[in-house]
Amino acid sequence: MDYKNVLMSVIVPVYNTELYLEKCLDSIVTAVEGIEPKVEVLLINDGSTDHSQIIIDEYCDRHSAFMKKFQKPNGGLSDVKNYGLQRANGKYVIFLDSDDFIEPNMYKDMLECAEKNSADVVVCDIKLTYDDSSKDQVHSCTVAGRTDIFQQVIDMSMMPASWNKLVKKELYDGLEFPVGKNNEDVAVTPIILGRANRIIAIHEPYYNYYQRTGSIQNSEFNEKRFVVIDTAKLCMERINGLPAEKADKIKGSVYLHQVLAIAMYPIREERFRRRYNLLKKYIRRVNEEFPDLWEQSEIREFLTWENRMTGLYRKISVYLLKHNLFFATSVFWSFCNLFQKMK
Repeated sequence: MDYKNVLMSVIVPVYNTELYLEKCLDSIVTAVEGIEPKVEVLLINDGSTDHSQIIIDEYCDRHSAFMKKFQKPNGGLSDVKNYGLQRANGKYVIFLDSDDFIEPNMYKDMLECAEKNSADVVVCDIKLTYDDSSKDQVHSCTVAGRTDIFQQVIDMSMMPASWNKLVKKELYDGLEFPVGKNNEDVAVTPIILGRANRIIAIHEPYYNYYQRTGSIQNSEFNEKRFVVIDTAKLCMERINGLPAEKADKIKGSVYLHQVLAIAMYPIREERFRRRYNLLKKYIRRVNEEFPDLWEQSEIREFLTWENRMTGLYRKISVYLLKHNLFFATSVFWSFCNLFQKMK
């Protein structure tokens, strides 16, 4: 491979995903047909203990023109991403989780869009895929009604995801994913978007985000999810080098869709006593780390979105949380949960 002519590097972290890996790699092989000379695929085994390496070996043997394999001791997802970025030769980079899969036109269309429009970042829609396909959901990569493409992308709840974004590699200069932390993208992707001069959105659900039982996002809630406070704090430190207007928009989005969302959704779903205990621990840490959270314009605007009942729920919830009324919040959410079940 002539590394000087590599347009895109696909970084695939692999850790004990033998059940899903072949489907993932098959989707890559199809997606790079016709653009192989310009693409490299980095398969990085992060110390898997299953048969993932056997599968990697087989695919790299068959597709040596564009697939490269690496093995390293287990260091976690952030460590693998940093490892991949250090070895990527492409003008653009994109990530792919090894239990997910992509649509055939994803890479070709995103590359063409980036080159044609001199874009720094190209994003696409996301499909949440389930074993029961009737549950599948498509999420737009933008939020309608925002004034510019940066605001439209930054306000999307799954904005931090690195796998639906083709990014000029130079935008990662000086940035590292926080090793040992989950929710690692929260510390990096908003900064990438803030650095970009031109962002293009393609409204096609090219990325299939598989909702498997036992994954981090679909496992039972525990305090490990509080790590978003750490990654959001790192993001807040990094926005200091960005233009003030972009930094403010990033802060509002991360506060609302990443930090506050943990309380408003997964914690809210817990049983009363556990909900109360989690909420008290979580919000106290949030208030300590982000004392300006409740005054952010994005939080205030959040109270006015959608219908009247939703707005009322949000206003009451935010008021109670802002004033550390955790028991009252838990009682209120019990009624909300009961009402939701009755609908």
